[in-house]
Amino acid sequence: MIPLRHIWPPVLLFFVVVAQWQQWLSLDLPLSTLLAGGLAASAFALGIFFKASRIATAALLLLLLLSGLSYWGWSPSEAELPFWLALGALNVALVALTRDRSLLSFSGLTLVLLLAAQAAGIHYLLGGCCGDLLAARWSPAAGLPVVGTLLGDTRLSDLLLWSALASAVLATLWHRDQVSIGLLGANALLAVAYFGGGQTLLLVTTAISLLLVLLALRTAYDLAFRDELTGIPSRRAYSRYLLTLGRNYSIAVVDIDHFKKLNDRHGHQVGDQALRMVASRIARYGGGRAFRYGGEEFVVVMRGGDPQRAERALERMREKIAAYPMKIRAMGRPKKAGGNARKSRGQGGGRKIRATVSVGLASSGPKARSPDQVLEAADRALYRAKRAGRNRVCTAS
Repeated sequence: MIPLRHIWPPVLLFFVVVAQWQQWLSLDLPLSTLLAGGLAASAFALGIFFKASRIATAALLLLLLLSGLSYWGWSPSEAELPFWLALGALNVALVALTRDRSLLSFSGLTLVLLLAAQAAGIHYLLGGCCGDLLAARWSPAAGLPVVGTLLGDTRLSDLLLWSALASAVLATLWHRDQVSIGLLGANALLAVAYFGGGQTLLLVTTAISLLLVLLALRTAYDLAFRDELTGIPSRRAYSRYLLTLGRNYSIAVVDIDHFKKLNDRHGHQVGDQALRMVASRIARYGGGRAFRYGGEEFVVVMRGGDPQRAERALERMREKIAAYPMKIRAMGRPKKAGGNARKSRGQGGGRKIRATVSVGLASSGPKARSPDQVLEAADRALYRAKRAGRNRVCTAS
């Protein structure tokens, strides 16, 4: 499931642009090529700095378009503009399918050179022998019922645009991350410019530049405050979140039972699989904000002064985790010296195992006023849960 925080920025920008284009909104926006170019340059620099090559490459494509329009005096005809927009959308979609790496690496520089060569080559061809292709129309689905009627006469740019949107959707389904979703939003915005014509071009390029900056900033935030393995906020985010608490709150410490044995028996990849499963259920059922505190230990912070409600939520979370049959993925390894146990380690063969957690819960009060004191009390309650047999919730006395 894709988190909502990844979806709303491109969706909001898309609807604002469409509303402004259709004159449902009459916002007096300070649009200029300088603003759009400045935002795109900022996104490019942030993408380079944080090794987010997909963001940097998309920003570079946008900068090339803006530079051509503003500083090189390029004025595409009515037939050329849709083609270049569709080609740009296709390039963005293909970039979205790649993995992030340094744009200054060999593969990154090769990608940039290929894109530049593509643009130069197509510009040369359109100015020479192949210019008539842009205006040509044909019916690729002629003779087919319904589909042939819907497609009608199709231009080359139409095929490029629909291919770009399909590729962007594929990239989103493949990566399932905020960058691929954002680049899908960029493609949708380019489609607005494609159908809206030159009058929407500055609005769309500014919106895409802003979206890329937001993506770069969100990527930087996740690097600093989100645990890469589990996808939930990290210990650093927990420390910052404590600054927002009021007087009444509860803190729970959640620890996976026998995690070291699970790692030793099934391998670290199965251990990582267990961490992701437990983290997702803590975040969903824990009743508060979940954080990975370190190793196999998690923390849940719940606002409010109702410890009974917090305990009920944690008990439900514990039951959900214990009832989940985790299928061990078969992961064959090359045979090495070290005995049969080492050879079979990590090879699940489709078997299912279950993980359990022990939970310690403490609430703020006269005996524990600061978050550190509440966390210590929750830790003591966790040790009681471990000594009592594990797979249970204990509250601080």
